Amino acid sequence: MSNKKNNQTEKEKELNKNKGSETKKNNNKTSSKPNKNNDKKSTKPKKNNNKVSSKPKKNVEVVSNKKNSKEKNKKKELEVNELIVPRKKSKKKIKKSILIMGIIISSLVFLSLSTYNLVSYFKINKLKVIDDKKVINYLEYYHDNVVTLKAKKLYKLVDSNLEVVGVININNYLNLESDDYTKSGYFKIKDTNYYIDYLNIKEESIEEEKNTYLNYISFDKNIKVNNPKFYLDDKVVFSLIGEYSFPILVMEDNYYGVLIHNKLYYLKKDEVNVYQNNSYNLKYTSKIAVLTYHYTYDSNSVAERYECTNIICLSDKKFSEHMEFIKNEGFYTATLNDLEMFIEGKIRLPERTVVITVDDGYYIPKTIEVLEKYDLHATLFLVGNIKNITGFDYNSPNLEIHSHTDNLHYTGACSGGQGSPLKCLAREKILADLKKSREDLNNTTYFCYPFFEYNDYAISLVKEAGFTMAFMGGRMKVRVGTNKYKVPRYGIVNTTTISDLKSIIY
Repeated sequence: MSNKKNNQTEKEKELNKNKGSETKKNNNKTSSKPNKNNDKKSTKPKKNNNKVSSKPKKNVEVVSNKKNSKEKNKKKELEVNELIVPRKKSKKKIKKSILIMGIIISSLVFLSLSTYNLVSYFKINKLKVIDDKKVINYLEYYHDNVVTLKAKKLYKLVDSNLEVVGVININNYLNLESDDYTKSGYFKIKDTNYYIDYLNIKEESIEEEKNTYLNYISFDKNIKVNNPKFYLDDKVVFSLIGEYSFPILVMEDNYYGVLIHNKLYYLKKDEVNVYQNNSYNLKYTSKIAVLTYHYTYDSNSVAERYECTNIICLSDKKFSEHMEFIKNEGFYTATLNDLEMFIEGKIRLPERTVVITVDDGYYIPKTIEVLEKYDLHATLFLVGNIKNITGFDYNSPNLEIHSHTDNLHYTGACSGGQGSPLKCLAREKILADLKKSREDLNNTTYFCYPFFEYNDYAISLVKEAGFTMAFMGGRMKVRVGTNKYKVPRYGIVNTTTISDLKSIIY
């Protein structure tokens, strides 16, 4: 029995040698069929392993036939019965992996390019690349006059730092001025300590404001208010954070006017508390003289000297002497709006205040020249048809223009005095004339009676036409509570001396 077993073992060894050499000749291909001499011990391999490569690789998977526990130690028999199967990816899987990888890389490239293009498209045009860093040229956003397009934070300079102190609302017109913070994108509001940033503003022309309120004298009362809201034309312009106190400059029916960095704003009366200012010691006037001039002719013109011989004709030299005296005495030449508010008790005016008026509209060029020379303010009560006759350009920053009728400045129309038409002509005719005069003069609400003449009928029509204040003669000073449709004036003639003028205006 032992010889047979030995013989059988030798045959198996020889058979294995033959199989090894045969395998090499067949390019390492192995048959899935079991050896006839070993069909009892071998098992069939799985279907998906029918074809395998015999080339050795580092990573291999050993698929073994089922082993009987008795044969575990038989190394040589195991070598016969074991199939060495290397792992190998199919070509289809490799192509698929390459394709997926390509799609992923392409998508990433496309996404990065798209993101770059979107950023480039939506970026602000003001961005510039300097040393690979994006820098905004804030100076390109700066303009002297702007309007706010949205509500914006209001900043104030506190210990060299800009701190948020409030909000400035949409559609607010601002005058700006450049300083050290402009290059950083913060623009200073002119004549204030407040700033806004460069966003949501645009350049907008702003009509120059008549800031005559800078001449007003504050009342002896102050306001205390928390988180104040400041109004113009019944709309909130801006608001501040914290508690503030302001002297009252203007007293309106529902508002108090206060100065914020030399600009007039209003606070609602029901949103503030008022207290007495015991340290108040400013002087103000209780009465104001209104002067009436007419014609100022050119003393170098022979024609004008001979034409203007009426007592109401003053040479440019005479008129200049009067204006120089008023200027040197430090008088404030108030506007008619100032005077109306003074009469209503809404404001206080300086102790030295005077109002200068000029009637009709003849011989105006020299009047304007002298007013501008001394930078004094005056009012022209213009007869509309005179402008058509003279062809003068009455525009001047030192001259405001109001109504002296359009074409009802002539004598003899009615009985008494010089016969002013306003005293007796038909209601419809007078109203039509006054309406035209107002429309031609920017809807003025100030009027002057021709020849200083009026009656109750004339006053009623002036009111009906929309005028709020009308001037006459009378040689009296205006006080708080004066009848606004009978405002008195002092007539100035060519015999009025500087001494006379002094006694009138003081």
